Amino acid sequence: MDDEVVFGGPPDVGKMLGGEEKEEDPDAAKKEEERQEALRQQEEERKAKYAKMEAEREVMRQGIRDKVTSSGLL
Repeated sequence: MDDEVVFGGPPDVGKMLGGEEKEEDPDAAKKEEERQEALRQQEEERKAKYAKMEAEREVMRQGIRDKVTSSGLL
C-alpha cells in the first residue's frame, strides 16, 4: 500500500514502464513459429485468391478483345 502512495500509481507501473524484465515464455519460440506459419499460409491463400480473380478478368478481357476485332472496330 505504501508503494502506491510513494510512486503515485499501482505497484506494477514499473513493469509498464519497462523497469522489470518480462518473464520468458518457454513455448515462445514454438508459438512464434506457428504464428509465422499461419501468416505464410494466409499470404499464400491471399495470393491464390487474387491470381484466380486476375485469371477471370483476363478471360473477360480476351472476350472483349475478340468482340472488338471481329466487329472490325480495330
